[in-house]
Amino acid sequence: MNSDSLSLLRQELKGHEFGNKVYFINKIGSTQDHSRSLIKKGIKPLHGTVIIASKQHCGRGRLSRRWISPSGGLWMSIITERGLTPKRTPIIQFLSALSVGESILEMTGLQCTYKWPNDILVHGKKICGILLEVDFQGDKVKTVIIGIGINANFPASKIYRSKNFALRSEITTLRDELDYDVSLFGLAKLILEKLEHYFGLLKKDEIKVIMDLWKAKSEPFDRMVSIKDGEEIFQAHSLGVNDEGILKVELPNGSVKEVMFGDMNFNV
Repeated sequence: MNSDSLSLLRQELKGHEFGNKVYFINKIGSTQDHSRSLIKKGIKPLHGTVIIASKQHCGRGRLSRRWISPSGGLWMSIITERGLTPKRTPIIQFLSALSVGESILEMTGLQCTYKWPNDILVHGKKICGILLEVDFQGDKVKTVIIGIGINANFPASKIYRSKNFALRSEITTLRDELDYDVSLFGLAKLILEKLEHYFGLLKKDEIKVIMDLWKAKSEPFDRMVSIKDGEEIFQAHSLGVNDEGILKVELPNGSVKEVMFGDMNFNV
């Protein structure tokens, strides 16, 4: 993304809830960390502010994992602070996945599927991850930073070759799938427009509508999985996700356990 496409993105999103303010930084530690610095500075307006980087050298995923972010990807964070409640906040992860998956489909024709809690897959390989970072003020949700990282215009081999990178799943990129590069400007614009649409549904508490759409394109459940829940790692049979975004699994002893913030991997 260059200065011309950034200016066009700002122009086309003028007046929108998401993208009312867009920052583009060529090289950055982390768009999530930069978002936090803007929040601390008290910039206005805060809600809907977007930070996009050409390259991150300290990108991170869930559970403080390293996120490889070379040039050619779409590395983006969005700050939200309106209409947030403890009930609505977990659903942001799922509506963000829908926004990305539908945007990739619209732009490229590639069908995405969703893997609980935050992965977006193409042909069974991870192409995008989403990271939510929530700040509370007392028992109220103050801000949520949505981190979106899409492997776009570079080969997956660039990630496989990265030093100190522990591969946890097969990965792919848009270039590997399409054999051509996509417009990062166009992809960012689509995602932000769809985020605005889904946040509109969330503010109306249309949570079931959002979750039904996510479930319709999720990777199949009803299989054995490995779960990491805090420091605990165990095997279980996945039963599915409820409308609060909580994963239900059946343990070997037949009891049912709910996992809210864990990590799930399919057993081969």
